[in-house]
Amino acid sequence: MKFTTSWDDGYRDDLRVAQLLDVHGMTGTFYVCPVPQHEQTMLTKEETKHVSDRHEIGAHSMTHPKLSKIPLEQAREEIGGSKAWIESVTGKPCTMFCYPYGDYNPDIASLVREEGFRGARSTETYAFDGNDPFALPGTLHVYPFPLRPVLNRKAFQPISRAQKTLRKIGVPVLAMRGWLPLAKSLFEIAHERQAPWFHLWGHSAEVTRYGMWELLEAFLKCVQTFPGVEYVQNSALVPARHTK
Repeated sequence: MKFTTSWDDGYRDDLRVAQLLDVHGMTGTFYVCPVPQHEQTMLTKEETKHVSDRHEIGAHSMTHPKLSKIPLEQAREEIGGSKAWIESVTGKPCTMFCYPYGDYNPDIASLVREEGFRGARSTETYAFDGNDPFALPGTLHVYPFPLRPVLNRKAFQPISRAQKTLRKIGVPVLAMRGWLPLAKSLFEIAHERQAPWFHLWGHSAEVTRYGMWELLEAFLKCVQTFPGVEYVQNSALVPARHTK
């Protein structure tokens, strides 16, 4: 079974993620946007290149718009421009794209393909495989669970939106009491069923904001205890028939 991770936007805390993955012999894909996001400190070009020495750098558009909400030609510039920018920074081919906000439609996916990418990641969650290389889902988002850290009724969104799907997958109710037990349960299920892959994704700035670094490391240590796991970058999830 393949295990991959991906990290969006290009926050400077990605350096901490990269170091954590290195320590545990793992790898991942960092989808970097050239402009600052959410008033956070971002990776410099030099830091992005440094991360690319051991990990994959993917494109995430030039300015992080909702691509389906802007004219197609503008979307093309966002997509193709980000590929060229990443390649100029890393000196390596950029083959993977991540849709900002997970927003895309068939036209946007076609543009990503036309601009020379091999695949693209969506924000779909709780999946262990995917056949469309331009709509690759994730398995688990690194984000507080079962409650969202807000003081209103939106606090219940994580569990209310996921409960039915998690029960269908076979996650025990007790495993839904927190993010780490959920992560461990999902991984155990994937490993037991010999699923094609497990895809952990998130934003390093949120890991810091919600104090999830210890939980993240505990999960990575747990993954290491399972035999037969291959640590790969996102591009390794693209079906072989689409790699040429």
